[in-house]
Amino acid sequence: MNISNMPMADQQLHNIVVPGDGYYPDLETAFFIKRYAIPSEIANDEKTLVSILTESRTEVNNELKEAVLTNGTPLDEQQILFYRTAVYALAKSKSLKSKLSTSHRDRANAQNELASDNFEFWNSEYRNQISLLRALSPSLSVELI
Repeated sequence: MNISNMPMADQQLHNIVVPGDGYYPDLETAFFIKRYAIPSEIANDEKTLVSILTESRTEVNNELKEAVLTNGTPLDEQQILFYRTAVYALAKSKSLKSKLSTSHRDRANAQNELASDNFEFWNSEYRNQISLLRALSPSLSVELI
C-alpha cells in the first residue's frame, strides 16, 4: 500500500514492453513506474499506462520526424538515453494531468497548482531531451571561417 491506500503496482509482474519500431528502442512500463514515481492509480491500470506511453512515443516520433539522427544506422547509446527520457518525461507530464482528473474536488485546487508546476517541469524536460537529440544529428556541422 502507498500513502493514498492504493495497492502498489508490482513492476516485475506487470512489466509490459511497448515495442519500438526497429529504429527507436522499446519502452518498459516497470522502468517508467519506478523511475518516474507514477501514481498507483495509473500504475495499476495497465491499459492507461500503455496508452500514455504509446501517445507520448507518437508525439516524440512526430517531433523528430524531420530530424536526421543517424545516417541509416541504429541510434547510439546516448541517443537512446535522450529518446527514452523524452518519451518518459512527456508520459510523466500526461500522467500528472490524468491524476488531476481523478482527485476529489476539495483538494483539486491545491493539487492543480502543484501538478501544474510538475507538469511544466516534465514538459520542459521533454523539450530539453528533444533538443539534445537534435544536437547529436550527424548532418549538423560547423564551418570554420
